Amino acid sequence: MLALLALTLAAAPAAPAVPALTPEALKARYGGLRRLSADVVQVKEGRYWARPFESRVKLRYTPERVEWETVAPVRAQAVIEGGALYVAFADGRRSELLPMAGDPRLAALLRFVRALLAVDLAGIERDFVLSYGPGELRATPRPGSDLALFTGLRLRFGRDLEIASVDLETPQERTHLRFEHVEREPAPDAARP
Repeated sequence: MLALLALTLAAAPAAPAVPALTPEALKARYGGLRRLSADVVQVKEGRYWARPFESRVKLRYTPERVEWETVAPVRAQAVIEGGALYVAFADGRRSELLPMAGDPRLAALLRFVRALLAVDLAGIERDFVLSYGPGELRATPRPGSDLALFTGLRLRFGRDLEIASVDLETPQERTHLRFEHVEREPAPDAARP
């Protein structure tokens, strides 16, 4: 039986290797991104969680607005618009994060979220040192960055350079975001054959 299994595996074609990422390839794929939407499975683990906590999210990104709509287990929507961050609830209530409005860390975080979702390498490099490997981009915080709350960041891409997942780490927590049903609208120049 083991010999038959070994023969079957040996005869099966190998999956094509994921190529090493390059800044040029990512810039060509994501440069000038106008719109991105995806279903996201978010799993949080860490010191404050008794067990991994999973939520389902609908993400909608444009350069002007980011909507992070949690659809399960509790419905809520976080919106980044301009320099503001607010939470919109299913009943129509809206809660703005006014106490943090003047905090430079909030401004840095909002800038980072936009750069991350757009795979804007220059924007990410403002606060992180980047390294590239097969199918993934790793980032470590620059000393003195306003985003030093993160200890690590990893973006994984499929063979077609479509975003597959993002891992964010802080000293207390790890968040894994798995992207599904990704749709994006490139810049007009990138859309031409």
